[in-house]
Amino acid sequence: MWEDCTVDYIEWVKERFGGVWVCGLCEEAIKDEQARHGVGVEAALRVHATFLESALADPTTRMAPSILQLIKKIMSSSLSPKASSP
Repeated sequence: MWEDCTVDYIEWVKERFGGVWVCGLCEEAIKDEQARHGVGVEAALRVHATFLESALADPTTRMAPSILQLIKKIMSSSLSPKASSP
């Protein structure tokens, strides 16, 4: 993902999120929280920040994608046909 971080864009984002800089992905998550809970920007920002804190605090959350990738690799290698020797 690429964002043009011009001075105007940074100011716009900070104005929109109460002086807080958020990336585009977090911005989308905050918009989803607003729609889901019917709350304003500040409340949605707090909900998202709480989610991030809990996700980053749990080491299993950080490790899960690596484990899934390892399982996929093992599964694909066990399903691929083996070359037979002469």
